[in-house]
Amino acid sequence: MISQTYTAFANRKPLKTVGLLAAAAFLCTAPIHAANIVSDGGFEAAGGGNEYFAGHSIDGGTWNVITGAVFIDSGDPFVFAGTNSLNLTGVNPFTADAVSQTLATVVGDVYTLNFWANSDSPNTFSLLENGVAIAGAPTSILDSGFPGAVTNSSLFTDYSETFQATTNSTTLTFSDISNPSLTNPNQSGSVLIDNVSVQIAPAPEPGSIVLISTGLLALAVAGRKRLFASLLAS
Repeated sequence: MISQTYTAFANRKPLKTVGLLAAAAFLCTAPIHAANIVSDGGFEAAGGGNEYFAGHSIDGGTWNVITGAVFIDSGDPFVFAGTNSLNLTGVNPFTADAVSQTLATVVGDVYTLNFWANSDSPNTFSLLENGVAIAGAPTSILDSGFPGAVTNSSLFTDYSETFQATTNSTTLTFSDISNPSLTNPNQSGSVLIDNVSVQIAPAPEPGSIVLISTGLLALAVAGRKRLFASLLAS
């Protein structure tokens, strides 16, 4: 009789508890998505079709041109998303063109940097964090070209790497030198980047961990109590 009661209980009663435990476990393991700390990551605040030279900002102070000159491409086929993208070599091929943005970071935290890019010529690319190359960052952007289509978003490559902040102020610098003469002396060369983001997923606060752990323990105890009550009632 006890065996039959236990079997029936195992197939019926604990399900509610198991479901609650699963939900609580999900809260412990579900990723926490942080906001993008890059301002104007899609270059939408810049004037489309404009050139910007060293010493100037392309959008009022967020992105600043460090060396050379850059161009804001507007509309397809040179944009990954939105209406603008940054063309690092649309003005001065064969020279180093660079833009930077300074972010507020937390020393010791690890950040994920993501951006989309495409090119139509050989190039030398660099991505720096406070003047130091980020490990794993591309040294050139894949040349997928810009054929005359309505949209070429699918030709952009998704690049992602991580870095650990060493200061509370982190300057990211995107730099490129295009070498179109290697394939076509008459080609201007373009290296475009778009949708730049830097994010961090913060760990759950200690108080939250304690609350979740306490809840899991309470659910487990409640489940055992129901089990023994059912056995005794039989």
